[in-house]
Amino acid sequence: MVSKMGSMAGVAKMLPGLGGMIDNSQMAQVEKRIKRSEAMICSMTKRERANPELLLTDKTGRSRITRITKGAGLAFEDGLTFMSEFQKMRTMISRMSKQAGMGVSPEEGGDAEMVPAMAGNRNARRAAKKKGKKGGRGGGMGFGAR
Repeated sequence: MVSKMGSMAGVAKMLPGLGGMIDNSQMAQVEKRIKRSEAMICSMTKRERANPELLLTDKTGRSRITRITKGAGLAFEDGLTFMSEFQKMRTMISRMSKQAGMGVSPEEGGDAEMVPAMAGNRNARRAAKKKGKKGGRGGGMGFGAR
C-alpha cells in the first residue's frame, strides 16, 4: 500500500519532522529490507500467511522456511532473520496495545466504560481476556491473509 505512494524517501519527506532526519543511504536500506520481506511473504502459501506459527513451531517449519527463502531468492539466514523480526514486532505491538488500554474493544464484546475501570483489576482483565479468546494457537495476526 505504501509502495503505491512512491519510494519510502518520498513518503518520509511527507511526514512532519522526518523530512531531513533520514539520509538516502538509510532509505535505500529500508527499501531493500521491505522488498526482501515482500518477496518472502509472496513465497508463502496462503495457509502460512494466515498462520505464521507453522513456520515457528511446526516440525516442518525449517523446510518451510527453506522453501520460502529459495522462492524469494534469499539465503536461509535471511528467512530466520525475517521470522525473528516478525516475532519481535508482534510482541512489541501486543505490548503497546496493552499499555494503551486496548484490552477488549467494544466490537469484541467489551464495554466501553469498563475498559478504563479494569486497568487496576487483574481478575477482571483476565476474565475479559478469556471472554475475548477465539481459540487456536498463537497471537493471531498473520502476514495479511484474509
